[in-house]
Amino acid sequence: MWTERGLRFRRSALALVLFLPALAGCALVPKELNLTPLWFHRLDENGQMLEADALWPIVHYERTPDGGDDFRIRPLWRRVTEPELEAVEHQFLCPLGRIRSDSTETSHRLFPLWSWRNHVDDNGYQDIDWYAVFPFLWGGWHERDRENYFAFLPFYADIPQFLTYDRFRSYLFPFYVGLDKEGHHHTLLLWPFVGFSHCAEGHHSWFRVFPFYGHDIDEGRHTRRFVLWPFVSWGVENEDSPRREPVSSFWFWPFFGIKSSREVSGLSILWPLFERVSDEGRFTRINLLWPLFHYYDAPFDQNLNQWWLWPFVGRADSDDQHNWSFLWPLIWWRHYDDPDQTTDQQWVLPLFWHVRQQFESGENEDHLKLWPVAHRTVLRNESGERLSGDWSMLSPLPARGTNATGWEEAYGFLWQFAAGRQRAPDDHAIDVFGRLFTRRERTALTTASMPFLFNYEAGDDGSVLRVLQFLPIRLSSTSRATPEVPTSDAVAKATR
Repeated sequence: MWTERGLRFRRSALALVLFLPALAGCALVPKELNLTPLWFHRLDENGQMLEADALWPIVHYERTPDGGDDFRIRPLWRRVTEPELEAVEHQFLCPLGRIRSDSTETSHRLFPLWSWRNHVDDNGYQDIDWYAVFPFLWGGWHERDRENYFAFLPFYADIPQFLTYDRFRSYLFPFYVGLDKEGHHHTLLLWPFVGFSHCAEGHHSWFRVFPFYGHDIDEGRHTRRFVLWPFVSWGVENEDSPRREPVSSFWFWPFFGIKSSREVSGLSILWPLFERVSDEGRFTRINLLWPLFHYYDAPFDQNLNQWWLWPFVGRADSDDQHNWSFLWPLIWWRHYDDPDQTTDQQWVLPLFWHVRQQFESGENEDHLKLWPVAHRTVLRNESGERLSGDWSMLSPLPARGTNATGWEEAYGFLWQFAAGRQRAPDDHAIDVFGRLFTRRERTALTTASMPFLFNYEAGDDGSVLRVLQFLPIRLSSTSRATPEVPTSDAVAKATR
């Protein structure tokens, strides 16, 4: 856990190591000193380090909005601290390497060579999972189950909760595979060709010699068989339903298929030429020359109604979504409700993206991208006031938010001609390529500069313009004044 004194010590030590020559004459050093690309620093109103660069774009430091540290040697390494979570994270060659530790979890990876995760689960037990030389070596241990597992593919594997199975076992894959799921135990030889089962319930029989013959018989639930898959198959479903009749089916692919019961009727002729399935009161599905035309109406599934004439136009409506698509997958208009948020999206891929999310808390985020020219993201509170956001020119990343974590921080200097960032409601910044021009406005201090030419400070004690970074011209001594330079608000408005 980091105290305020500890955080201040780390920042001071970092600044001392990186910028010792600049601090040698403390009385002469301004709050913003711009000698880019050699070095740059920006201090807050109390003289504490806020941002710094050395040999731009290689070495960078900044204080995070929550009071942590963000230190980078681009593009090789980044270190971020999160005091509230007692977390430290290291990123190497993003996105390949990562080390993170906090009060409940430690993890590290260097894909595809190594990954390790040690965490405390929801019940307070320790759980360890790892792999090496992906996907060949796997292992793990869980305190509650006293369970060790290990895999050295393709020679040996014994892995719980793997893919969709409760347990996955293999010897000399694909010669032997064992699968456990919901009490069913399946064995496959020469996967996936020969398979048979041994089940805890004792009434389930599963067998196949693929593609010649196979059956899946769960007594009292369903019966399924095939011969020369996929050409001939038949079966009975819903045998255990207390309120619905069993559904019989027969398939002679691709010529003919039928399903029938008192509620269900289905017919397929020369698939994919024609297919129709109807379940009374639940759904109706029609396919013509699938996937060219599809219609699906399901009142039981949140009143879902879906149709498309692929790839020209498609529509989906339900209680929680309203979607259009045109020239799939290029144009999308989507609205959907999740438990914690409402999302509206408009996409004309890859050139235009607009995503607006309204959160249950009342906050909303608006993201707009004109790829690869520019993007803008704004987070507002329920009153419409800006809380944070960012914008940039250029903006080629095809992802945002957590999906883009670390990418812009490590490689953004390669493409960002200009960028703006609002870290807090009273904290606005703008940077033009390589600190060619930079400005940051905070509650008690505004600074701006251009390399070697000038720097500017405006605070409660007045404003100063320093020519050639060190020669002061006092503009005001009693109140803050602002020179005629572009503000981040003005730039943000221009990008709206």
